[in-house]
Amino acid sequence: MTRALLVAALLGFSPALAQGITFYLGFSLPSPADLRVVQEGHPETTVRQARFESRDFGYPIYYGVRAWWGDPNGLRYELELIHQKLYFAGAEENGELFERFQVTDGFNLLTFNLAYALPAGPVRAVGRLGAGIALPHPETVVRGRAYGVDGDPLYYHFGGLAFQGGLGLEAPFGGFAAQLEGKFTFSHSRVQIAGGFVEGDFSTWHAVFGGGYRW
Repeated sequence: MTRALLVAALLGFSPALAQGITFYLGFSLPSPADLRVVQEGHPETTVRQARFESRDFGYPIYYGVRAWWGDPNGLRYELELIHQKLYFAGAEENGELFERFQVTDGFNLLTFNLAYALPAGPVRAVGRLGAGIALPHPETVVRGRAYGVDGDPLYYHFGGLAFQGGLGLEAPFGGFAAQLEGKFTFSHSRVQIAGGFVEGDFSTWHAVFGGGYRW
């Protein structure tokens, strides 16, 4: 529900405020990360080189939505929501602490971007940099203690700051534009668990495709 409200807010920009909307799907590749586990009743522990799967086209799917205003062939200002997912898939050390560790209602990244488009014939190259926040929704079992309920909006929380950089191509036709983009995201975040939190540097490579409309 909260994720739907975030998307609705992003799409709710009136034509007077936003000049275009983009929606995309794609693939994400999370990088391994050392995770600091702080949980009451236990010593602080590090899960070393934790690996994650993304399962981008499993329900709920990976997607992104972006509203922008500015110059279609120059500087743009954007508000973007990236709904990525994390499924723990093992670690080099102490991975047994996690009986379940997944963020499937989203390791959501909400960023404000500066983008610049360079027209080159029928295709535009677009670079962007963004900063914002991470809003994870975890469902975990750590040392036998469960936290999080799939679909319950109460478990969304502020995780930390988030950053992104991307380079894409747009092929406009009329008010529409087909889009391809590669991007990198990073967030030093805390993900809540029962009696504590898991903290780490979450970085991901993305390859996305979609379309947009400019009115």
